[in-house]
Amino acid sequence: MLANDADELDALLDAGLQFHHSNGAVDDKEAYLAKMAGGRIRYRGVAWEEDKVVEPGAGTALLTGKMITDVSVEGVEKRLVNRVITVWAERGDGWKLVAFQSTPMAA
Repeated sequence: MLANDADELDALLDAGLQFHHSNGAVDDKEAYLAKMAGGRIRYRGVAWEEDKVVEPGAGTALLTGKMITDVSVEGVEKRLVNRVITVWAERGDGWKLVAFQSTPMAA
């Protein structure tokens, strides 16, 4: 994400990805990668706090926590502080991000 490397990111994202942004927008894999490649979203820094991993079943993992993100969205610099849940699934070629959901935290 920080390197804005669409090929590397593509390898980590599941074909059925559902990426729910903190503003309520939802992207599938193709749309999210297009935003990254087109420079509409540029991550400057990402930090995790209070992270926790739960494995509800074989080949599935949930990562939750507080995510602090410095990002440029449509040319506007922002600092986002969100509660996040991600869903990962083990596929034949490694672990893939299936779903991402972020919720803004109160200031």
